[in-house]
Amino acid sequence: MKVLASQFRAARALLELDQEAVAAWIKLDQQEISRWEGAKYKLLSVDGVNLRNAFKANGIEFIAGSDDEGAGVRFSKPGAEDHTKRSQFRAARALANLTIRNLEQVSGVNRNFIFRLEAGKIGGINLDKIRKLEEAFLRLNVRLTERGEKWGVGARWSVPDPFPDL
Repeated sequence: MKVLASQFRAARALLELDQEAVAAWIKLDQQEISRWEGAKYKLLSVDGVNLRNAFKANGIEFIAGSDDEGAGVRFSKPGAEDHTKRSQFRAARALANLTIRNLEQVSGVNRNFIFRLEAGKIGGINLDKIRKLEEAFLRLNVRLTERGEKWGVGARWSVPDPFPDL
């Protein structure tokens, strides 16, 4: 269930929505979305299915895990080129359940830069900082997924079972 919770968090991050906006899609309250994202539910209920379907209707594809890679999320259609990878970094941070401060500690990249990057307020690309963020996510077993001909960017676990002890 932890994988599904991380996918819900990452899907919301890709869309740049808060929990209240997502809750309104299926007439839940914000606390219910928080519980789903926090893996408080053990079984996939009707609300869970409705939530996945609502994300799909809003342009998100849930990627199943395989023998080689873990589960993740991506846009269901290719979008505009994003040279800063801001939506991917937002999704990757949500997938790993990190705060901006946590990511700063893991990557060595200043949290003000991370905040501005995710908010789309970066004037120029600092390739060294982008590389450090990508490397930090790889150490956390999270991989940014590239845009394809039929789908958009996203993030996924780079290992089949990111929570082996649960």
